[in-house]
Amino acid sequence: MSARRYRGSGHPGEPVDRRPGAEGRIPAPRRPESRGARALGVLWTVVWELTRRIPEPVAFGLGDLAGRLAHRLAPATRRRVAANLAHVVDPADLDATVAAAFRSYARYWVEAFRAADLDPGDLDRRTTTDGFAHLDAALDSGRGVIVLLAHHGSWDVAARWAESHRYHLAVVAEVVRPRAVFRRFVRLREDIGLEVIPLRRGGDVTARLARVLEANHLVGLLTDRDLTGRAPEVTLFGGRTRVPLGPAVLARRTGAPIVPITLLQRPGRCWHLQVLPAIEPGEASVRELHRAVLVALEALIGLDPAQWHAFQPVFGDAGPAGPPGGGCVAEGGGRR
Repeated sequence: MSARRYRGSGHPGEPVDRRPGAEGRIPAPRRPESRGARALGVLWTVVWELTRRIPEPVAFGLGDLAGRLAHRLAPATRRRVAANLAHVVDPADLDATVAAAFRSYARYWVEAFRAADLDPGDLDRRTTTDGFAHLDAALDSGRGVIVLLAHHGSWDVAARWAESHRYHLAVVAEVVRPRAVFRRFVRLREDIGLEVIPLRRGGDVTARLARVLEANHLVGLLTDRDLTGRAPEVTLFGGRTRVPLGPAVLARRTGAPIVPITLLQRPGRCWHLQVLPAIEPGEASVRELHRAVLVALEALIGLDPAQWHAFQPVFGDAGPAGPPGGGCVAEGGGRR
């Protein structure tokens, strides 16, 4: 870790409103869960608890083994990941990048299950950082920051690091099945210190996010995947896909800058937290801001393409959707 001091978020002297109790604000299911979904929820819970309780080196070793086995035994998923990453890396590097992506994704789950248990001091010693001048300068403007995230690296560990350094983050949670797993993730993220805003039909999520930004805190938006099918079609890494307008719309509405951030996995169970230059909304239109978001996503993912967890179809040629070794299904039909 660097010896620099971190600014933290918020206005001086103002307490942080984390709005706990998000589990009670989860919308009721539109239909009962199947017996299979409930059984899958029990299985996830058992794996989660075992991963938390065994020694860290054993957990990481088993996760790495699981990633290697999944890469070998899941040809359909392997082809889908390869189709996505073919837009990002050279053909000569594709096979190795796909294999590394399976291992990175398995490591992500191990890290997510253990994130709330990480000792802040130990996490600090194992994490290096770069680019925080971009984030702190943006917070100095007092407008809050929209953190541009991708399904890349280890974002739950990043949240743990951020909250332990007084950077408070609010996130929007897409409701997924099994419900037991979703509720557990809500509790995990609240234990870390995040404000969790369950996405619900008819709810004004934007208004709550705007209040978080007014308090000069962070709003984290995962933006590399469209779960609704309604996002505009754009070009990303030379391929056609859909990328949500959320960061651009929120920046235009509130005046908050957009700052791309990722936490990169490093050998030896360590991490590197990278902050990229801010996107200032200025007088830019939503369309112009969206184009800037696409450029930033390419830069973020390009830091290490093998840590982009693109296990669902991203581009039109990525093949049909399917379970990436037991992923959670969004109630709107998408998958985590």
